[in-house]
Amino acid sequence: MNDLQIGFYVHYHGMGHKRRTEAILRHLKVPSSVITSRLGDLDWKGANLLEVIEIACDIDDVSFEGAARSQDVPALHYAPLWTDSITRRVAEYTAWLSRTKPDLMVVDVSAEISMLTRLASIPQVVVRQHGDRRDPAHLSAYAAAEALLAPFPRCMEDELTPDWVIDKSVYLSGFSAHNDDDKTVSFSRPTIVVMFGKGGTDSQASRLAEAATAVSDFDWVVVGKEKPPAMTQPMNLRYVGWTDQPLKYVRAATMVVSAAGHNSVMELGRERARFIAIAEERPFDEQRRKVHILNRERLAVGVPQWPKVDEWKTLIGRAMNLDPSPWDTIYREDGAIEAARFLELAALRSNLLRRGEQSGTTSLCSGLFPNSQIAEMGQNAS
Repeated sequence: MNDLQIGFYVHYHGMGHKRRTEAILRHLKVPSSVITSRLGDLDWKGANLLEVIEIACDIDDVSFEGAARSQDVPALHYAPLWTDSITRRVAEYTAWLSRTKPDLMVVDVSAEISMLTRLASIPQVVVRQHGDRRDPAHLSAYAAAEALLAPFPRCMEDELTPDWVIDKSVYLSGFSAHNDDDKTVSFSRPTIVVMFGKGGTDSQASRLAEAATAVSDFDWVVVGKEKPPAMTQPMNLRYVGWTDQPLKYVRAATMVVSAAGHNSVMELGRERARFIAIAEERPFDEQRRKVHILNRERLAVGVPQWPKVDEWKTLIGRAMNLDPSPWDTIYREDGAIEAARFLELAALRSNLLRRGEQSGTTSLCSGLFPNSQIAEMGQNAS
């Protein structure tokens, strides 16, 4: 497969898109490139990763007048006017496409990059996310794609998803973006691990202090955040700060409290943790729809906002009574391996079709991705 090439556009916001891409790259046999913004000093890893290309960031140096026009176009989420960084971004991305001519692009995620890729005549697979994605821009990006990669199994699909999007989706088994081996810590008392990303506010810290005070028969250990300065806290609450090995705390926990972000949810499911998932404010109701699905499938106790103090004991009791076995079906196979095999097959078919066009024999590979065969292709690729 050395004559093939796959490109990955990876959104620069947060670390989730990067970690998901790297999980797939670990198993991908096709030479690949990553295109992203705000690269900084991030270290990218992949078994056959050729290069990491940085293109201009679309939120830099946007004028007030330009930002006011950013949502004029229904088929795009974000298209400000009079912004030089976006002009450079488009030129840099399309120049790379013209120079490299990848057999396949994987877009994770950007409606604008998806439409640019289609306009440049390069086939693409678009990564899906939970949430209500029935807006014109998401549906246009889905229509522009040859297939949609759902980083979750069919049982975690949302009832809001249109049938044609479901038909075009390749559903994957669960996979975790973290590679923590089997490290663990030990706790002397029943412990609730609270797992959030970087950042946070003093108000969230004060709510955690209230929860720990109300549920004092557990120790509360906060992973991913530093204790706010000059804040008093109960004796059963402590912060361990940022760590790149959060799962070693999860494995020792009696139960876990987490935001309802996709990677966190899937990592906790892989560990068969009993957990409460709290929806944070995200575009397109992404985390609220996620907690709905978690409750529907009895995978976790999902709540749409931070619980009131007097709700904690009931929620913890519900979480402690969860049966983790439904996660066995979700993790029947390794979704990262399934994704890699599917993308290899998709790149090969695209390569054959391009060569067929050049030789005037397009019938060899007509119907590169017939929708009725997408699920079967995913299974064959794994």
